[in-house]
Amino acid sequence: MTRPKEQEISVRETADVVDAGPRYSAPALEKGLDIVEFLSRAEKDYTLAQIADNIGRTKGEIFRMLAVLETRGYVERVNDGEKYQVTNKLFRLGLRRPKYKSLAVIATPIMELFAAETRYACHLAVPTGNQIAVITRVECPDPVGVTVRVGYRQSLLETGSGLCLLAFMSAANRNRAIDAIKVDDPWLDVDALEGRLADIRQQKCLIEPSGVMDGVWDIACPILEGVGRGAIAALTVPYVKLVTNPIDPEAVAKHLVNAASRITSALA
Repeated sequence: MTRPKEQEISVRETADVVDAGPRYSAPALEKGLDIVEFLSRAEKDYTLAQIADNIGRTKGEIFRMLAVLETRGYVERVNDGEKYQVTNKLFRLGLRRPKYKSLAVIATPIMELFAAETRYACHLAVPTGNQIAVITRVECPDPVGVTVRVGYRQSLLETGSGLCLLAFMSAANRNRAIDAIKVDDPWLDVDALEGRLADIRQQKCLIEPSGVMDGVWDIACPILEGVGRGAIAALTVPYVKLVTNPIDPEAVAKHLVNAASRITSALA
């Protein structure tokens, strides 16, 4: 039997309303995620009371949740146990994704060859929200050099890796990243940033003073994911001119461009 047309419209409209919202509610999980997400954005450590206040919960609501998160290794106590900070456990879990595992596996031998040729350390960074995260590194063979630890996170705008990623990632990903940056920096001059990124794209390799360490230069090249899909990672060298290794930054950059190109080709 055919239903009246009006009823068919009513059923579809009801389905649209249901689909528009969350299907299920898990209050305990939401509390845990609120805590982890808040601490992951925090630039300092917080007490239980401060965490509760910032996420709009009571101390009683989050006391047990914090205890479980601490037991499972997602948060840890600092400052004599009075305050909490997020650990790198979620980051380590993320690195187990096949995408990042394969990228690190492919890149590592090429990075090792680069380090042997130039005697400089290098690391591979990927974008995550408004930050970069270092997923693998290769030490320099010399006893003296600058390295960045795996798991290190920093603003996209403060590092050569981040600026390289912003410049060479797809337009859609760049717009999303800039929107994420503007959440923390609503006064960001987007036009000036776009001009700076356009200048970087004119080069094959970024070479500029580090925004984090005085006396260090960032040399960074993009790792591309197919034609037109943009950068998915940045291969970066923290460069300091050493008496024992007088190679200039332009020469290091040439080796880095070659290494990044080989990684890109291997990913194809």
